Amino acid sequence: MMSNIAPITEVTDTFHKASDSLTQFFSEQGRKDNDMLYAFDEIDKFLSSAQSNADDIEQFAVFNARANELILLIDRLMVFASNIKHQESFALMEDFLLQFVLWFASAGGKISSLIPVVNLIAARSNRLHESTELKQLMADIEIVINATEPLIQEDMDDRDPRRPWRVLLLNYAITATRTHQPELMDRAFQSLIHHLPDDLKQFFTEGMSQMVALDYPDSVKEVMQRYYRQYALQNIKNN
Repeated sequence: MMSNIAPITEVTDTFHKASDSLTQFFSEQGRKDNDMLYAFDEIDKFLSSAQSNADDIEQFAVFNARANELILLIDRLMVFASNIKHQESFALMEDFLLQFVLWFASAGGKISSLIPVVNLIAARSNRLHESTELKQLMADIEIVINATEPLIQEDMDDRDPRRPWRVLLLNYAITATRTHQPELMDRAFQSLIHHLPDDLKQFFTEGMSQMVALDYPDSVKEVMQRYYRQYALQNIKNN
């Protein structure tokens, strides 16, 4: 299972399509937004210099911090496009954010601005239905998980159920289930067991209810039932 990591030239092309779409929309209305133009300029400067910053440790720290700032900036542009109801530029900016994050991870970057990435993954997972597309998304999620800042992965403050690290891992497991591939489910569920032991009872209990409600294939039901018996039903009996 391979993720489709685009080269920086393709990432840049996607950004220019998104920025051109928004710029044209404003031009046709005789309007101008300085904040939007500033954001475009900041992203353009980063993409232009991105390939020259990876060899020096000190420069890489600056590169890493700036890339995380840009994740937030791209997210604000997506919100902006959504608020003005310009679906074309929103979709292009969404594609750009995913491409940028995957490229950043492939360059050794560590993601600390996780919320926009998790929101994007959740939205994509909800839209996709084809197994091939879901497997591709699962590969992308694995890259994000592995590239997440280690302090976030340690999950020391686990009181907030909405924390992005938890949501990311749950979406990973849900996406794996929707592929209908038992081996992918096993891989994602093992990740849950390792990272979110306190969520296992709820996840597998809800998973079993979905197996019935959505009439999943028997091979998928068997995997969910195996984990349900071990990590949910056993806990219920023990309590």
